[in-house]
Amino acid sequence: MARRKPTRRCRANPLARIDRVAVEAGRPVDRMPEVSAGGLPYRLLWCRIGTGSPGDPPDERYYADEVRPTGVGPDGRLQWEAVSGGLSGIVVHNVAEAASATHLLDEDTVVRVEERLDRGAPPEFLYLAAAGVLAAQDRFARIVSYDGGGTYTVQPVRRESGGFVDDGDEISGVPNVGELWDDERGYLAGPGDFDRHVRIIQTPAGWTILLHPPRMV
Repeated sequence: MARRKPTRRCRANPLARIDRVAVEAGRPVDRMPEVSAGGLPYRLLWCRIGTGSPGDPPDERYYADEVRPTGVGPDGRLQWEAVSGGLSGIVVHNVAEAASATHLLDEDTVVRVEERLDRGAPPEFLYLAAAGVLAAQDRFARIVSYDGGGTYTVQPVRRESGGFVDDGDEISGVPNVGELWDDERGYLAGPGDFDRHVRIIQTPAGWTILLHPPRMV
């Protein structure tokens, strides 16, 4: 039986990384392309959160400038300075807030940022941070009335030993974003002979209800 010749190993192709980038660029754009980049980051950098936001109402995006540490100050905290010739006014997506669409990072906060290519065609650089924030504020409230257009007037309440008591002023124009279709509008109004309590959540756009009607299909 003839002996097989030994398999020759190929050296690593220096263009393989470029090929992977081309594959990433050719993928279809998904629902959230801005926060779903693939592959390893091209660069890691520090950025200081600036004022303003590209979103209206504000969302997980921030304007930021590239900075670097210069040492430790008298208070024991790191000191930062702008990088000469560095990035300025870039849009940083804080993926820790992408699902909730909050905008809670304070101005001048320094965050670690990953520079990546997005999945556009042609691909462009985007900048991702993952800075944790405090949970969004929420309260309990009683439905007072349906205002039309998918919004309600609610009365914030708090629980005491005897039950719920009013806690502050009524809030009008609170949307229930869980009412997806026109025939669901106002379903929380219900009969007038009993109270309906819901949780309201503070978002950059104001107080919001996130309650879906029960569905049989």
